[in-house]
Amino acid sequence: MILGRVVGTVVATRKDPRLEGHKLLVIKPVTPDGKDESGYVVAVDTVGAGNRELVFTVSGSSARMAD
Repeated sequence: MILGRVVGTVVATRKDPRLEGHKLLVIKPVTPDGKDESGYVVAVDTVGAGNRELVFTVSGSSARMAD
């Protein structure tokens, strides 16, 4: 799991059919006390997160089961 803050969205002219209807978000990883870490992550939004909100992201089998 990665704790992060939503900093933007991604616009895709073509998506895998399984991703159609879902937003793609740009996530800035943060430490538990809220300090920015390096890098960014692109995540599929399955819960309706908004800009500047804190979110948890998952990967691997956990992410495949999210819907």
